[in-house]
Amino acid sequence: MEPYTSRLMKCYQNLESNGFDHLVVTSPYNLKYLLGANIDTGERMTVLLLSPSKKTKLIIHQMFSDQVPKSNELEVIYYSDEVEPIKILAAHFSGHENLGIDQNWLCSFLIDLLKTLPAIRVEKSTIVEKLREIKDEKEIDTLRQSARIADAVMYQILQLQHFPTTEREVAATIKSFFAEHGVNELSFKPIIGFGGNSANPHHTISDHISQFNQPILIDMGGVFHDYCSDITRTFYLGRKNQQFEDLYQIIREAQEQAIELVKPGVAFSEIDLFIRKSFAKWGYDQYFIHRTGHGIGLELHEGPSIHRNNHDVIQSGMAFSIEPGLYLPNQYGIRIEDIVVVTENGCEILNKCSKEVQYLELLGV
Repeated sequence: MEPYTSRLMKCYQNLESNGFDHLVVTSPYNLKYLLGANIDTGERMTVLLLSPSKKTKLIIHQMFSDQVPKSNELEVIYYSDEVEPIKILAAHFSGHENLGIDQNWLCSFLIDLLKTLPAIRVEKSTIVEKLREIKDEKEIDTLRQSARIADAVMYQILQLQHFPTTEREVAATIKSFFAEHGVNELSFKPIIGFGGNSANPHHTISDHISQFNQPILIDMGGVFHDYCSDITRTFYLGRKNQQFEDLYQIIREAQEQAIELVKPGVAFSEIDLFIRKSFAKWGYDQYFIHRTGHGIGLELHEGPSIHRNNHDVIQSGMAFSIEPGLYLPNQYGIRIEDIVVVTENGCEILNKCSKEVQYLELLGV
């Protein structure tokens, strides 16, 4: 059960300091983190209940018994479709406690619980999410391997993708290349932006065909042994373009200098504000329209969040993206993204894919 036993113990230790009498854990990612099992029961309620001085309980539909890990430390309570699972959960409370609930429980279940126990006090809990922000050595090594696969796929795209093509076809190629590396699940639908589409940070892939003399933005990732990768590179399809190069170098310099600032004790807000000030020097700060980065692990987007109002400090073991970008409306956008893991004195950059300005060729030109 290790390291899962120690993770559960840390949850119990944090219950009292957070003022909770019980903790309800429902997120499949939190369950994976605490139990080491992939538990996904769809619309049926699944709850891991942590109560001090009592055995950890898992309330789950009987149909999913094959997903339940074998552990003497876990009491499993099965229910059938004829039973209201909320009543099973409510039976473990007196009705006047402080209940912590993780962030993704369906509101329909919460409403039913409050109807059953109207005097119970509920509050959003981030206990498990905060624990997940600090990766152990095994998690870091898995993230490292996941990043290497993403690097390899990006390299394959540059070497093997034929142009002209469509955004949708590039996305399909990405999926097939990841599969060649044994990664059959993507972290997210790839963001492929040709030309003006690259000015939308979360552009939805389309059948837009690549044209000569335009940027191509590729944002992608895969899931290796449950841990996500995420990388963004922006290239130029065509001949040398000085305006593109100048803007690209501004972003690359800001990104690399921001990464150099990453170390324990530095506030996340400092990293974000550094990039914004770097862009402001060139008059481009209004074109940076999203946060600097996000945590990564079992989920593509998890804590911490790197933005100007997050004054929490960086801690060793955290893994997150640094991904500044500039998006010129009706023209194009450029983003560069790497994943870093915080060490005792700085950080390790997991992505090794080149960040040099790269020009791609259009066949037949």
